[in-house]
Formats: sequence, C-alpha cells, structure tokens
Amino acid sequence: MLHPYHQLRTRIDRFVESVFARYSEQIACRPGCWQCCSGGLTLVMVEAVVVGRALGIEAERVHLQAGQPPLREDGYCKLLNDDNRCLIYQDRPLICRTQGMPLKYPGVEASICDLNFVGIEPHNSAVFDMDNLETALFAANLDYCQRMGLHPMSRVAIDRLAQLAGID
Repeated sequence: MLHPYHQLRTRIDRFVESVFARYSEQIACRPGCWQCCSGGLTLVMVEAVVVGRALGIEAERVHLQAGQPPLREDGYCKLLNDDNRCLIYQDRPLICRTQGMPLKYPGVEASICDLNFVGIEPHNSAVFDMDNLETALFAANLDYCQRMGLHPMSRVAIDRLAQLAGID
C-alpha cells in the first residue's frame, strides 16, 4: 500500500541527486545540516506511516495520532540527535528531502536556502516544483487512506511519533 509513496520518494531522490551532482559546490545542505529542521511539522498519513515504521511504530498506532496537534510549534525537530543529525535520514519526509533545493511555489519565484547558491542563479531545470510534489503526495496519500478507510486530510505531528518512539 505504500508503493505509490515510495515511487514518488525515489523520483524526488533522483532529482535531488541530479541537482547535487551539478551544483555540489553550491549546496551546503546535506546530512548534518539542521538549519531548517523546525518543530511543529505535520505529515500526511502515508508519510507518517513510513516515518512511524522507521521509528518502530506500527501503522495502527500512527493512525491513532491523526488530527492531534503538535506537542510544540517551536524549536527544532525532535528527530535530531545530539549531533544534529536526523535519526531517520533514510526515511525522512519528502519536505525534508527537498530542502536545500531551489523550490518553486505557485505564484512565487524560486525559494532558495540562504546557505545555497550564493552568488549564482540555478538553471530552471534545477528548480523543484512544489505544486507538483504536493499533487503527487496528495494522490499517494489518497490511495493509502482509501485502502485503509482513513480520512485523507488527516495529518500526524512528527513530534507525536517521536514521543511514541520514546524520543524526548
């Protein structure tokens, strides 16, 4: 049931790898960079289940967290270890996978982390269209939620998953 999500994640990873290959000298974001790992992040259900699995939490327990507000809105992500590295880096959410890339949102010019592409403008082919990502993620989430009998607009706070996994 997670196959559409995993396919999307693979496509995103390939795009990020291709941009990184062309602009590696211009991209500071990589494992260990935590500047944008903020608290209060919520995930659609399909993504919450993937993160939950990475933390050893069964899908049914993740489902029960739907609609609960984040435990806190400030600070940094609870899934950072003492060295500011992501505890679930291989299974991190899609929004985390795209950070550092030039991101295009509807009606806005490309948004770029201040640490990256300093003094240069990336080519349009290196700009990630977030509207397309959100559409594809919505489709993967809808598929998962329909199969599981869950409401597709439900979100799960990542800090609640950390709490379930015993991470303070």
